[in-house]
Amino acid sequence: RNVVVCGEVGAGKSSLINLIMGSNVAITAAGTAGCTSRYTPYDVMIGEQCFKLWDTAGLYEGSEGVVPAATARKNLTAFLRGLDQAEGVHLLIYCVRGARARAVGALLTNYKIFPSVISDGKVPIVIVVTCLEDVRPQMEDWWNRNKNELAQLGIQFSGHACVTTLKDDPMESPDILERRAQSYQEVCQLILNNCSQTPHK
Repeated sequence: RNVVVCGEVGAGKSSLINLIMGSNVAITAAGTAGCTSRYTPYDVMIGEQCFKLWDTAGLYEGSEGVVPAATARKNLTAFLRGLDQAEGVHLLIYCVRGARARAVGALLTNYKIFPSVISDGKVPIVIVVTCLEDVRPQMEDWWNRNKNELAQLGIQFSGHACVTTLKDDPMESPDILERRAQSYQEVCQLILNNCSQTPHK
């Protein structure tokens, strides 16, 4: 089933895919600079189910990224429509960098792309908030602080996960390693719980 990972430049889409895959298969960039300029599929087994994760070009923001804003939105729209008409779309993951001060406000413009492409609301959309390794006491606190503002903006998701996508480094603290393992479990469960069994076409 096709799972499309979308989001702003530097939101951690490629790092999220690497977390799910369990290896560094997708190219990542340091900081918030964009590094993905095309749409790349990765086949992965979650539980006993097979999924195809699509890494997408970051939706341009400010002076960052490798694809201009209008081009990124146009390309994403064309890609989603093409996939929708071919194999179908089963799940959209909207990835946002929680550490950014403007994380919530920046969601709205790009979120509007999805209903404009797939207007009947049959494709589940979930949010994964990344870079929360330093949020205390729980990474879930980001969601508790921001969910009401999201609702007021009219942004609705079928599910969410608050995670860290830091690389698997044995030198990291036990706390970070535990948070990474927790993040893997929560994202996999998010996909299993929300991915449509039949493709939207």
